[in-house]
Amino acid sequence: MTTQAKPIRLGIIGLGLITQGVHLPNILGPLRNRYSVVHVCDLSAGLAQAVGEDLGARFTTDTSAVLADPDVDAVLICTPGAHSAIAREALEKGKHVFAEKPYSYDPAIAARDADFAAGQGLVLQVGYMKMYEPAIAEARRRMDEIGPLRLVRMTVLHPSDGRQTDDLPIRRFSDVSDDQLNAARAANQAEVNAAIAPTPGIDPVLFRNVLHGSVCHQTAVLRALFPTDAVDIVSAHQDAPGSARTEPPKLQMLGRIANGPDWVISWNWLTYYPDYEEWVEIYGDQGSMRIDLPPPYKKAQLATLTMRTAGADGQTTIETWEPKGPNAFARELDAFASSITTGEPVLSDGAGAGRDSAVLLQLAQKLGL
Repeated sequence: MTTQAKPIRLGIIGLGLITQGVHLPNILGPLRNRYSVVHVCDLSAGLAQAVGEDLGARFTTDTSAVLADPDVDAVLICTPGAHSAIAREALEKGKHVFAEKPYSYDPAIAARDADFAAGQGLVLQVGYMKMYEPAIAEARRRMDEIGPLRLVRMTVLHPSDGRQTDDLPIRRFSDVSDDQLNAARAANQAEVNAAIAPTPGIDPVLFRNVLHGSVCHQTAVLRALFPTDAVDIVSAHQDAPGSARTEPPKLQMLGRIANGPDWVISWNWLTYYPDYEEWVEIYGDQGSMRIDLPPPYKKAQLATLTMRTAGADGQTTIETWEPKGPNAFARELDAFASSITTGEPVLSDGAGAGRDSAVLLQLAQKLGL
């Protein structure tokens, strides 16, 4: 990780699974010289106090208190649901922002806030950690080796969330009232409804929980592989409509990259499947690549890249590339710090999040037909 003279003073808003299970271990580990956590916030007073005392940081249940704190240089936003409202307030207070996904269900809001952040000289980054996998960058660098590209196929086998996270030591408190929880859910649903209102027929649960909860990572991988190319959607299918489902669906989505290959995303909820699995296959006229991505909460793992090419002698060459070093979550926060201190652009910026939101909105429309 990069070193710097003075740690960035960080406020964290939302102290649940992603903060405790992923971000704090990185901030206190490989990124300990990059950040100092000075203020934390959660709707649960008990959790805010427990984490704050562990870190020697101020703690609160009031988001505005963190954003108004002059000792906070940047905020990490990890609350449930979309994050644009808190992020915009933070930007208006002069704070750099790292917001977990989804940033906004509405692509126009993401684009608006990206422009505002740029105009203020502030960093707005959105948490798509897969874009920081070294194997993704290596695959992009070596695409020419497999000839003209014909197909990019992404496959996700998604077991229940509990099968992925039950072994993580996450602290939870039961001190948030039903009224508070219901108010938060209602606010989130209002954002969803506003985003899909112009497009009748969209399933709001599918749109919020599956597309913006998980498939957004696959659209971000497409963006990392083809950062300047438009993404078109041809068709999308789900195994059962929302009214008939008792669990998340299986989705099959097809499109094409402008002036490039077709793409397929196969996203499959498999409740009792042993482990989360995800891979990306890239096929060209002269070979193929396969990127095997780690499960989201396996913090010590990085994606691997396997290339198959045909040599001049007609023999098939198989090469496996296994990068070493910090995980992708640590790399994205390291990039956030570098952008704050040096102005280096981030891969997963607000404008890119807006582009993904537009793709997800189109996919939701296709899936709702």
